[in-house]
This record gives sequence, structure tokens and C-alpha cells, in this order.
Amino acid sequence: MRSGIETSALTKHTTGTSRYITCLLEQLKNLEDEVITFSSFDLNINSPLNHKGLEKFIYRNFYLKKEMQEKKIDYAFFPDYFMPSSLNLPAAIVIHDLSFLSHPHFYSKAFIKFYEYQLRKTLENNPLILAVSENTKESIIKHLQIPGDKIYLLQGYSDFNDNFKKDNFIKTQDEYLLYVGHIEPRKNLHFLIKTFLKWKEKSESNLKLILAGEIWLKSAEIKKIFSEFKNHNSVNFVGYVDEQKLKELYRNASGFVHTSFVEGFCFPVLEAMHYNLPVICSAGTGAEEISKPLSITINPLDEKSLLEGFNMLEENISSQSKINYEIKYSPNLMRSQLEKIVEILKDKANRKTIINISSAVSKEEAVEKTLLYSAIFNSGMDKEKLYKSLFDIKLNRDEFERTLLKLYLENKIFYKNEIIFLSNYAYAENVNREVNSANNKKALRLIKLIPFISSVSLSGGTAHYGIESHNDLDLFIITRKNSLYIVYAVIHLLSLLLKIRKELCANYLIDESHLEITHTRDFYTAHQIISLKPIKNEVKLNQFFNANKWINNFFPNFSRNENSSASSYDLFILIPLNKILKFFYRFLYRRKIISNQDSIILNDFTIKLHTNDNRQKITKEFLKTWENYKENISSEVNRNYEKKIAVR
Repeated sequence: MRSGIETSALTKHTTGTSRYITCLLEQLKNLEDEVITFSSFDLNINSPLNHKGLEKFIYRNFYLKKEMQEKKIDYAFFPDYFMPSSLNLPAAIVIHDLSFLSHPHFYSKAFIKFYEYQLRKTLENNPLILAVSENTKESIIKHLQIPGDKIYLLQGYSDFNDNFKKDNFIKTQDEYLLYVGHIEPRKNLHFLIKTFLKWKEKSESNLKLILAGEIWLKSAEIKKIFSEFKNHNSVNFVGYVDEQKLKELYRNASGFVHTSFVEGFCFPVLEAMHYNLPVICSAGTGAEEISKPLSITINPLDEKSLLEGFNMLEENISSQSKINYEIKYSPNLMRSQLEKIVEILKDKANRKTIINISSAVSKEEAVEKTLLYSAIFNSGMDKEKLYKSLFDIKLNRDEFERTLLKLYLENKIFYKNEIIFLSNYAYAENVNREVNSANNKKALRLIKLIPFISSVSLSGGTAHYGIESHNDLDLFIITRKNSLYIVYAVIHLLSLLLKIRKELCANYLIDESHLEITHTRDFYTAHQIISLKPIKNEVKLNQFFNANKWINNFFPNFSRNENSSASSYDLFILIPLNKILKFFYRFLYRRKIISNQDSIILNDFTIKLHTNDNRQKITKEFLKTWENYKENISSEVNRNYEKKIAVR
């Protein structure tokens, strides 16, 4: 199988996210599947505003989906929160923290709305949710209302190990405390620097404070911090440093401080632990989670708490005792977590993957295969339906008639009331069920009158057996533009009023502006499509057929009116109501959506609510039946051949 991973967050400047992606890539490549990376930098996209975040957004939503389809990716990882809209792939997203929801005052309103929008569109894809720490997991549960058992831990690790300590580092004379991370508001740096200088004055310590990391000078608060402390002889902003310089800073530091308000995982603290540095970090963050119980935890809002922390840190430094952290975050841990996640994704991919059913190799086999599929439902087919539903091989009418005659003379098929059956297949007797179709017919008459519906067709069992013989009313509905959820709400209400909620199955609705089915293109779906029986606006249904020409890959004899055209118009006035109802149904089905059930597809243009269990059951049964049938035919040919040899 092929796994895809978006690596747009891997930049020249190493960040916590990029360190995490590097770890994930390394462990993915240790597994058996081929790994293909995708990045906005590969296309050199230049956004109008020259904004890297906007470039990633453009790439993710207008290029990435197509690229993954072209590369035939089976499952994907998106380690930077977001994924393309309506991506029909088993996928996992990594959430590092939700600071824009838990601490919104650090961000602009536009930034928050942009992130909320992207996250909402991402969650509509039903991805696996991966958290980098227990702290992040709790935040996801709190802010996104996702059950804990639907969130999976996938934790990174640091390569700052003993091998790096033996490198030739330059030893400095200055003693200092080190901070590593972005110089940004949520890192609580004004509090850290101000309290450090106050403690230094009281304690008469000779320690300095070095802050390493990219400086966000666009922030007014950071500009203020930088201008206030940049010339202080005890505070040194060194900016972003490369890997070698960073290792030197860790190697020579006396201690490490990190008083951020929120951290999902905190690679800098983990790196400091690899150098056995005494650590001060904020309580209730991912930094505390990975460093406890040997770190000194403080309240990032309480000056007294941090002053006491500095005192404890100085005692640790003075004692010169080595801090032996028990570091569980390792390649082995991440690999074991990843293996379970990949197993889930591959299982989803296997359930979505078309089960390989061998194609018919002759005209006779094509007819037999088609009748065999019908026989699974304990029925035969009339000649016209058999012709249009023929698997794999395209035949003209004369070829079809000659093939039927040949099979009949060989006793492989028989006719009963103009219905064709396979001779060597055991058909069970149909049990007469009591079907009360009065309410179904009434509902159908009312549905046809709904003005927001463009086309209605019978589908599934109702299309095959008829409304008189099938208890359920299975419907395929094409709605007017911008009225998808309005139509579903009206039908929902109608089923309740007529007390046929269980019988009325409007389980597939599609907006007429997006008629192409892009997910689950297998023979099962193709057969469902060619079996549709229009009861309102056949012209629009033909437009739907024309938008899904891929069905001829399975059923080449299926024909449609290529010149079909039907009027269409936008119902712009309904957009607000349609969106409100969309959110309502997403809330109504939230448990099934969050639990990644393939039976639920809700987006702007499609509602699909029927279960995939039937698809899997029928596909597997057909595969087994077809293989057995071919094996029996092959055995029969061999037996006949042996008889002829014996006679000779």
C-alpha cells in the first residue's frame, strides 16, 4: 500500500511541528508501506499576499487532493492540523494544541475564524484524530467534544542523545539559563524575563538568561519585550539558531526555563532533559507531562511561584547532581503507537478498496457473471435488463442473442416467464411478505411535489423488486442547487408525519450542481446507479448518468441519452436555511461522524446515510460465488475432456 504525508510545515527553520514531522516520516519509512511526501514548496505556490500560511491553504485545498489521487495514495497523514476538503481517503490528522481555542486572546479574530473554518472542514472528512500528548487529548475532548476513545496518542521523540553530547562543543565561560522556542506572546516571555531579573537582583546570582528562537516582531507585545530588554546585559536574544549552535547552547547551559501558557508536547523541554538539565516549566501543560516528576513546575501567572522555582533551580545547579530523567519518548514508543494507527487506516483503506473480482474473458462468461450477481438476490433477469447490465464486455444485439442461444443449448441458462436464470444455481423459494405500500405510495406522491427536488428515482431493493413487493421505499434524489439539507429535512418531517420513518429511506441525496460521485467507485455502486428507476425528471437522471461515465468500466452495455439537458437555477435565497439545517444534521449525526463510520457522508453537496455493511457483505459473497462458479465450470470442462479421451 501507499501512504501519503503532507510535509508543507517542514521549513528551513526547525520548529516543534517540523521536528514532529521528521519523527513521523522516519517511523513511517520503517514500516512496510511506500511513503510519498507532498508539500506546497514542491509547486512553488506564491500567494497574492506572500503569506506562507495562505500558500499552504491554497495548496491543500486546490492541489493536494488531485496529487494524492494521481499518486494512488491508499491512506494519508496530515501532521499539521488540516487536510483537503472532501478527500475520499482514510486519513489521520495531528493536533498539536488548541491554543487558538483555549487562549484566544493571543490571536487575532481573523486568525481564529480562519483556523476554526479549516478545522471544521477537516473534521467533516472524518479523519482519525491524533494527539501529541495527554494534555492535548484533554483539550480536544474539552473544546471539540470528541470522545476520548476516538483520540489516539502519537508522541514524538528527540534525537538529542548521548551521541551528540560527545561532539566537540565550544565551552563558554558564562553561566546561563536557557529558553528555546518562538518569541511570541503565548510563551509568556515578559513574565519570565521580568521575574528572572527580579530574582537575580534578590539572589545576587551571576546567571544570565539566553532566549533562542525566531522572534515574532509583527506582534506589538514582542516588539515591546524586545525593545525593553534587548540591551540588558543579563538577557540575550540570540534569535533562531541552527542545529549545531542549539546543541552547544544546551551543552553549556546551567538550567532550562519554559513558562509558556500552553504547550501540546514541547520538544525544547525534551531536548533539555536529554542533556540532564534541571527544568522549570508551567504546570498543566505538555511540558510538565513529559518532564514530571523531576521538573520544577510553576504557575505561569504567579510571580511568587516562579521566584520559588528559580530558588529550587539554583539549588539543583549548585548541588551539581546529575538529573537522571526517565525518558519514555523514543522511536520505539512512536513506532508502536503508529503501527496501531496505520493498522486502522489500512483496514479502512481495505474496506474502501475495490475488491478485485476477475473480469469475464468471454461473451458467455459475461452473461453468466451478470446472472450470477442477480442470483445472489435470488432472482433472474429479463432480456433487456440483462443486456444493459452486462458485466465487462460490450456486445451488440446480435452477439448478445447468439450468446444467449449458445448458453441455452448448453443447458447453462433457462427461461421462466421470460425471465432468464442460471441452470446450475440453487434458487430459494421467495417468501411472500406482507407489504403495506399505501403509505409509501402516498409519501412518494408528496415527495414528487416538493419544489426543491429536481429528480427522484427508486433505488436499491425498491428498484429491483418494485414498490408493491418491497417494504422499504429506497430513494435516490437529486435536489435543486443550495437546497440539499432543506429537502432532507422536509422528507424527514414527512416520514414522521406518515409514521414511516423506518420504511422511507431517502438515503442518497445529491445536489444537481455536483452530480459526479467521487467516492466508492466500485461495481456495487455502479450497479446501484444503473438500476435506478426514474419516477420524476428522467432527463435530469440522464444528466447524472453522463456525469458518471466511469460506470461503463463495469457495465459497458449501459446506455444513456448523451444529449440530455435540463434547466437548472440557483436558489440563493435558501442558502442561509440550507446551512443552518446542515449544521443541525451534522450535530444530529455527530457520534457516527466522529466515530468515522463510512455509512455517514455529509458535505455541501451529498448526503449518504445508508450502511456500507451491505456493500461489503454482497461484494465478498459475489467474489466467493464467482470464483466457485468458475472453478466448477473449469472442473466440468476437464471432466468432459477426460471422458472424450477415455472414449477414444
